[in-house]
Amino acid sequence: MCPGPLSVNMKESKMKQSPELQNQNDAIILNGVTTGNTKAKNVLNDITSILLILKATGLMPLYETLSEYELGAPKVLSRMYSIVVHFMVHAMTIFNMYNLFSGGSNQLFYSYRETDNINYWIEILLCIVTYTTTVVVCSKNSKAFLKILNETLKIDEEIKQRFSATIVNNCGFAAKFIVLILAFQWYIVLLKILLIDQPLTATSYIIISVYSIQNALSSIFIVYSSVLLRLLSVRFAYLNSIINGYTYKEQQRTRRFRARIPNKEHTAPPPPMSSFPDDSLFAFRMYNKLLRLYKSVNDSCSLILVVYMGYSFYSITTTTYNLFVQITTQMEMSFNVLQICFALLFSHTAMLALLSRCSGEATDQANLTSQILARVYEKSREYQNIVDKFLTKSIKQEMQFTAYGFFVIDNSTLFKIFSAVTTYLVILIQFKQLEESKLDDSGGLTTTTTTITPVPIPTTSMNETTQ
Repeated sequence: MCPGPLSVNMKESKMKQSPELQNQNDAIILNGVTTGNTKAKNVLNDITSILLILKATGLMPLYETLSEYELGAPKVLSRMYSIVVHFMVHAMTIFNMYNLFSGGSNQLFYSYRETDNINYWIEILLCIVTYTTTVVVCSKNSKAFLKILNETLKIDEEIKQRFSATIVNNCGFAAKFIVLILAFQWYIVLLKILLIDQPLTATSYIIISVYSIQNALSSIFIVYSSVLLRLLSVRFAYLNSIINGYTYKEQQRTRRFRARIPNKEHTAPPPPMSSFPDDSLFAFRMYNKLLRLYKSVNDSCSLILVVYMGYSFYSITTTTYNLFVQITTQMEMSFNVLQICFALLFSHTAMLALLSRCSGEATDQANLTSQILARVYEKSREYQNIVDKFLTKSIKQEMQFTAYGFFVIDNSTLFKIFSAVTTYLVILIQFKQLEESKLDDSGGLTTTTTTITPVPIPTTSMNETTQ
């Protein structure tokens, strides 16, 4: 889901350049990727759209821009705005919870069986809990999120000062996912309104709208978490490219290239090993800062991630189960229900895939540094001591991005989730078969209807079903 490899824009400067960067015909060659001169962009410019949404909805503080590489705390009026937004969010949450438990949302339960209604009831409840957790955690960790952005800007400033390099973040996927999320949520709202034959009450309209808004904003925060991980992976990759210039393979390749083309002025000479201590000191310092950022992002987002992934897991399970019911039932299939199921499946799967991919990339780049450093070219005792000290420290700190410590989020997470979905789907199907067998025994299936009608879900239905 994340875009392609790393690219770096270089400006003309007399300052020292990275050993992996080579000027050729006003273009840049880095890890096999060639890019021309592009206009330098700040990190905040690359993620403007998602930051505007998060600030408008109170998930991010309305910070002040002090300079190109520094953000300030929000002013009093900005804090008051965030407090008002949080108050409105919690008021709507209480309203939805009251209607969900008191029976005011009965009009929304249109499934064929009571088991299906209970699953939908739990899904709405989990969505409310997920968004409420997101708001509370974002409010609590607002300073931490602001610090993450500030430290990222400072790292970019140090890289630009030393190597005159501007890192291209390639975060355009954030805007694409935001458009996808909003389009799917409004489409689902329209389908749910058309699905119910009876005129909807004002309460039902509010519940459907707020449910979709909460679902959309929770997903947008997942995109934001993925963006933070993407920023980290790009900077880890840049530091790895600096260290990689001193490996045996890279030294030999560069020298062979210089031997074949000795008179090319635009070809940068290979980095001498005498500059390794200086470059390695800078790279190690940046690496430790990125590790702290990595842990800070994990600590700030982990509770939200575990709640969201639990909600997504349950939603994918119940949605797949609804598809099974629609396909296998003897009644007429509802085309609107099928569209809702496919839209929910696609949106949740896309969010989980994006998070898993970006987390896996950041973790792989963080753990790759020690592997590259172990292949440093020179056998000098002085340089080996530098390498050995770093490797000794890095062996004890293998990085893992976790969901509040319950499980690791990486490229295999999506496969694990769908494996668990398959297991619980079988359990739900067995419950459905048990329910149908009881109805057959009691003579409940005496008539067949081809229309979907609202089925009330009494407050005692879950206890009776459990018994």
